[in-house]
Amino acid sequence: MKLSAAGAAALSTMSTGAWLSGCTSSNAASGMRFLRPEDVELLTALTPSVMAGHVGPGDTDKIDRTVKSFDTLLGDTSQIVVDLVMQAFDVLNFMPTRGLMTGQWSSWSKATVQDTDDALGRLRDSNIEPLNAIYAALIRLIASGYYLVPEYLASTGYPGPPTKVQGDLAQVEAGKVEGTP
Repeated sequence: MKLSAAGAAALSTMSTGAWLSGCTSSNAASGMRFLRPEDVELLTALTPSVMAGHVGPGDTDKIDRTVKSFDTLLGDTSQIVVDLVMQAFDVLNFMPTRGLMTGQWSSWSKATVQDTDDALGRLRDSNIEPLNAIYAALIRLIASGYYLVPEYLASTGYPGPPTKVQGDLAQVEAGKVEGTP
């Protein structure tokens, strides 16, 4: 537990250092609510690794739609989740911490799929719990962003909720179910 608290404190300190050094911007990228230009660059590089078999490095439309969906997903989470994701992005975008934690010393825009596979592997296999948490969050949020695009959801083979559940949900949303306001 102490290692976890110490790791979290170290990540917080590194994030603050990135912010104070001016290595992170505070404004969202064009067309985004939350993601800054450097976050878009990071997610653009990581998406082909996370979604291997579904998205290749040249699939710019799929990558762009996944990143936009990721940004929309952030809007559906709590402010604390947004803050934690942005703090993790600060750490991953700040060259000294990015290099030390992931082995990716050059910018994310210069990373190959092998580079991003290796970077994700270092986060996953780290003995530092907060780095494992960053890995897990990235994988889950990028995959969620991808599968929230309706055309990509179809590739899962999941037909959606049963018809009865869909009907019940529509009634709840319309306020037509007994006991709902």
